[in-house]
Amino acid sequence: MAPKAIIAPSILASDFGKLAHECSRIVKEEGADWLHIDIMDGHFVPNITIGAPVVTCIRGAVERAEDWSKGVFDCHMMVAEVRLSTPPTPQRCRQKVLIRLGVKPQKWVQDFKKAGCDLYCFHYEAAEVSQAPHTPSTELIKQIHAAGMKAGVAIKPDTPVDVLYPILDGEGEKPDVCFPQDFPAWSRADAE
Repeated sequence: MAPKAIIAPSILASDFGKLAHECSRIVKEEGADWLHIDIMDGHFVPNITIGAPVVTCIRGAVERAEDWSKGVFDCHMMVAEVRLSTPPTPQRCRQKVLIRLGVKPQKWVQDFKKAGCDLYCFHYEAAEVSQAPHTPSTELIKQIHAAGMKAGVAIKPDTPVDVLYPILDGEGEKPDVCFPQDFPAWSRADAE
């Protein structure tokens, strides 16, 4: 027998003016099991959505069942390091210099746990593909589990799925979920 499907609609299709009410209604009245919450920082992807304070407000309106059957928050972390260009100096007038700051997925683990996140899904590309010091995916999975959340790993459509094999086959803690595709989120206006 196949496992029961989990219905996890994206909250991006909600009316943000009454987001907590919409999320509560979707779980209580419309049959959603989980809520998929896209966290976008404007760096990893061009859009900006919400942060931990908004997730905290939603959690206040949506209760999670002890058996994880209802009200689970699946937070898809589309966050990455910030890239800032420095102004040219006379010595570097023809160079474009990038400063890479360590704003990586691991920075938000504790904040989103406190906000009510249950499944923290980070992007492989944000955790592993960096010139800045970073936390390897396996270490990040360990941090997420230590915080009391399930861990997920997502990859962009143009990233080969093979990059997940060392994470899945290697030593150390494993992710609870892998998402081999990342599809663009639609807004309610796009759907109409």
